[in-house]
This record gives sequence, C-alpha cells and structure tokens, in this order.
Amino acid sequence: MDSKDQIALVGIAVTLVVSVANLAYSLWSNKRTAFVNTVTASRLKWIDSLRDKVSEFIAVTSRLADKGLPCDKGTLLLQRDTLLHEIVLHLNPNDAEDQKIKVAVDQVRVDTDTNASPGKLSDELTQLRNATSNYLKKEWNRVKKESTGTPS
Repeated sequence: MDSKDQIALVGIAVTLVVSVANLAYSLWSNKRTAFVNTVTASRLKWIDSLRDKVSEFIAVTSRLADKGLPCDKGTLLLQRDTLLHEIVLHLNPNDAEDQKIKVAVDQVRVDTDTNASPGKLSDELTQLRNATSNYLKKEWNRVKKESTGTPS
C-alpha cells in the first residue's frame, strides 16, 4: 500500500469517527430538547390549572360570603371544598412557599364556615390572591430558565 492509499484510509476513518460523534451528539441533543419541551409544556398547564382553581375558589368563596345574593349554599360549599382540595393537591407539601398558599386557603375556609367579618375575609382572599400571584410569577421565571436550557 502506498502513502496515498494510507492517507485516504486515515481520511475515511477520521470522517467515520466525526460522523459517529456528530450522530451521537445530535441524538443526545434532540432527546434533551424533547425532555425540556415536555417539562415546559407540563409546567405551563400546571400553572394555568392552579391559577384557574385559585381564582374560582376566590370567586366561590366571595359568593358564599355575600349574604345579599340568593344562592344554593350547599352547591357552593361543595364546589369550594372541591377547589380547596384541588389547590392543595397542586402544591408541594415540602416547600414553604407552597404551604403559605395552603394555610391561606385553609384559613379562608375556616373563616367562611365561622361567618367571619366580611372585611377579614376580604383581606384573606386578597392575601391568597397575592401569595398565589407571587408564586406563579416565580414558577413562570423558572419555566423561562428551563426553556433556555438553564437548570433551575
């Protein structure tokens, strides 16, 4: 074998190694991108769901507390309690910020059941809304970081 053939074989071998490395990297990168996209989409659905549940909980509780409006109290109580449990199940039991929302939701339920003053209930609903808003903003920022590939 002369030197031209050896150079050609080395060139083919190098091309093969580079091609295999490129294929492996592409597969790894595509798998990682698919995972990030799936997690991001799931987090966005979770954020929307929690926002909807909390806003509906606040609306139902406000309706329950308004003595001037005729309503089916039993249906509203069932809806409020269902929403309360759905909200709690959306939250991380080991995170302090999540637990602030849980405590606020539980306190609103207790105050609704004990006919607390409208002012106190209104303040607690505002605190719940604000705590949830801050929490959702933090989660939104986390989604943005993850979508760019930055670990949170």
